[in-house]
Order: sequence, then structure tokens, then C-alpha cells
Amino acid sequence: MKHPLKLTWELYMGEFEKVLVLMLTTTLPLLILHSFVTNYIYAITPRTTPIYSFADIYYGLITLLIFIYAQVPYIRFVYNEEEGNEYSLRNAIYIFFSNGFTVFVFACIVSILITAGLTLFIIPGLIILILFFPIPYISVFDGKSVWKAFKEGFRIGRKRFFKIALIILVSGVLELGLGILTTTQLIKITDLFAAQLITQMVLNLIFYPFIIFLVTFYIIKWRKSLQTLDVDNSRF
Repeated sequence: MKHPLKLTWELYMGEFEKVLVLMLTTTLPLLILHSFVTNYIYAITPRTTPIYSFADIYYGLITLLIFIYAQVPYIRFVYNEEEGNEYSLRNAIYIFFSNGFTVFVFACIVSILITAGLTLFIIPGLIILILFFPIPYISVFDGKSVWKAFKEGFRIGRKRFFKIALIILVSGVLELGLGILTTTQLIKITDLFAAQLITQMVLNLIFYPFIIFLVTFYIIKWRKSLQTLDVDNSRF
């Protein structure tokens, strides 16, 4: 298997038209919903201090929920392409709308746990995020509920804890840095909130699928290595 980063680049650029369809049919509606809900929450939530508001907690919760749930079609698309399945795009969209409910429920529960952990102690929230992160991937790979994929996904999260943490950290810093740079340059041209919002959505649409592709290829690789290890151990 090639390096996951190289595979990600080849698939992302080689099948960009299909990726664009996934962006417009699945991710964009979720981003619009996220923007509407979070802005409404900020509008109705009183600010307790100049730098802190309970709306920030709600924002983090909703962002995590959307982030986890929106992965589904991209995970399935990469899996279909890697396995050589026909109609990979159609199947990815179908899985998102038909089988994504358990991932959504899982995302709701995990988002609450992560947000609570981040709010109270920070470190526990990060640990929960990393350990539970691979579970939806196994669920989407095998077309089964997250509850049946929990054991294997958690095992990968535990075995590859620091690698998953590094991927999340690096991708988060890169996206944040790119967002700040773009916003800074945009403010020099216009201070319209709508322009900033649209620009941020476009950045998310471009950057988010690439990161999910990369993580998916890594988890496929890690899963195969664990299965190989299990087979080798069973011989003794």
C-alpha cells in the first residue's frame, strides 16, 4: 500500500468532480445549518464575561457533532475506491442518507462527552476524541452500526493513539492558520460578515474532505496491520 498522504492526493485530485458532488450534496447543507444554528445561539445567549459565553460551549458541541457526522460519505467513498467497488459515489451518498443515523446518534453522545471533558478538564475531552475517533470509520467500512464497530474502532484508537492525535493536531493547526490568514486578507478588502462566512465555508469544503480522506487511508492501513497481527498470533 502506498503512503496514505500520496493516496489521498491522488484520489482527491483524480476524482475531484465526485468529491465536489459530495461537498455540495452533503457537507454544504450541514455547514449552512451549522452557521444558522450557531449564530442564532450566540444571538440569544447572554454573555457572562467579555471573553467567555455559554454559547462558546454550544458552538463547540455542535461543531464536533457536525464534524463527526459529516465524515460518513467521504469515508465510504474512499473505502469504495480502495476496494474497487462500483458506483462508489452513488453508494457513498446512499450510505450517508440511509445508514448514517447510528453515526449521528453516536456523534451526539460523543460530542457531549468530549465537550464536557474539554470544558472541565481539557485533557479528558481530547482523550475521548482520539480513542473514539476510528469507530465511525469501522462502522462505515462494514456497513454496520457504530455499536457493533465499537470494540474494533476503540482498539485502533488505543493502538494508534499518538498518531491519531498528531493528525488531528497538525490538520487543525493548518486549517486554523489558513483560516486566519485568509480572513486577515479578506478584511483588507471588505468587512462584510457574509463575505467572511462564505469564505470560511469554502475553505472548510476544500480542506475537510482532504483530511477525512487522509485519516480514512490511515485507518484502512492500521486495520489491515492489526488483522495481519491477529492472524500471526493465532498461529502460536
